Amino acid sequence: MFKDKRLIPIFIVVFVDILGFSIILPLLPYYAGHFGASPQAIGYLVASYSLCQFLASPFLGDLSDRYGRRPVLLYSQIGSCLGFILFGIASHLPNAMLWLFIGRIIDGVSGGNLTVAQAYISDITKPEDRARNFGMIIGVSFGLGFLIGPMFGGFLSRFGYDVPAFAAAGLSFLSIMATTFLLPETPHQRDESRATGLAVYKRVFDYLKIVELRRLLAVFFFMSLPFALYVSMFGLFADRHLHFTAEQAGYFLGFVGFLGIIWQGGVIGPVVKRIGDYKAMVLGLICSAIGLYYLALVDVWWKLPVVALFFSFGHGLGRPSLTSLITQEAPPQRRGGVLGATTSLESFARIVAPVMGGWMMALHPTWLGWIGGVLFTIAVFIAVTITPAAKPVSQVEQN
Repeated sequence: MFKDKRLIPIFIVVFVDILGFSIILPLLPYYAGHFGASPQAIGYLVASYSLCQFLASPFLGDLSDRYGRRPVLLYSQIGSCLGFILFGIASHLPNAMLWLFIGRIIDGVSGGNLTVAQAYISDITKPEDRARNFGMIIGVSFGLGFLIGPMFGGFLSRFGYDVPAFAAAGLSFLSIMATTFLLPETPHQRDESRATGLAVYKRVFDYLKIVELRRLLAVFFFMSLPFALYVSMFGLFADRHLHFTAEQAGYFLGFVGFLGIIWQGGVIGPVVKRIGDYKAMVLGLICSAIGLYYLALVDVWWKLPVVALFFSFGHGLGRPSLTSLITQEAPPQRRGGVLGATTSLESFARIVAPVMGGWMMALHPTWLGWIGGVLFTIAVFIAVTITPAAKPVSQVEQN
């Protein structure tokens, strides 16, 4: 599966992290709704995690450039574990919604897992192999995580909404053990001139001065925003529009994860190899847009597989290709910082998305599909303005 055996432990770490995350994410609307939360309040709950991650990610990415990937990854995993534990015990405490918010905030402040994992992968792989490795590790981890996690979480919800949160905490603890005992530190170029303290946030704007990188980051944002809308609001869409239970919503998201495994296992790699990162990114964005436009037309459950087919293929193809292009444009000594900037953009999208989604759900659930499709279309229009292969790979590595 992996030519470089060093990728095996990072795969384990990323998979276990995503599995824990995917167990509770589809249950958030049901868990908060159990305490009488409105759609808007549920949106704010989901956004609270992303707001804190938005603030923390550039700082964590730059710390990983200076002190190494492994210690920052451990910090992030410990924070996630504590957040899941608090999320689980919230239902047994007075003012449960307040504790749900605190649990998500703690998880968000330490939320640099994926940023550091991507920097780790880029440290030990050649530029021409990155799209494949991002796809195999991040893509397959998402596929497996969303195959097993939502179904497992949906099943555990039979015994109470706190049970999936405790299961996620247990998995997070296993991830900490995997990092501690299996994951070696990577050799990476340190940036001796790096900013410190609050100045790391200014560096995010410095990355926007690189023209092609600015456009790629814009595409990343307009890809992340509709994806965050879909992931954070699907449970509420399924509940309000299709009258799904938490368990049924989990099973559907598990099906989406199963499709992701199929795409990454035998389709995405050959497609990217044949058409290249740039064309793969554009094709992925178009397929994602089609999937969400069709979601607006879904009125019975058996139409959902069409959404799953287009959306899972589009995201599975587009995201690793886009991430590969971003790492090729990033200065090698600042890859952690650039990937931290992408995580901040994704976190900002996750701040906006649930708030938007909560209001859209209150108006009409089908807005989720229409607005999501339009946002992906904007990403396509930006993507076609990018000059593919503007900078040769060899030059990227030497800058």
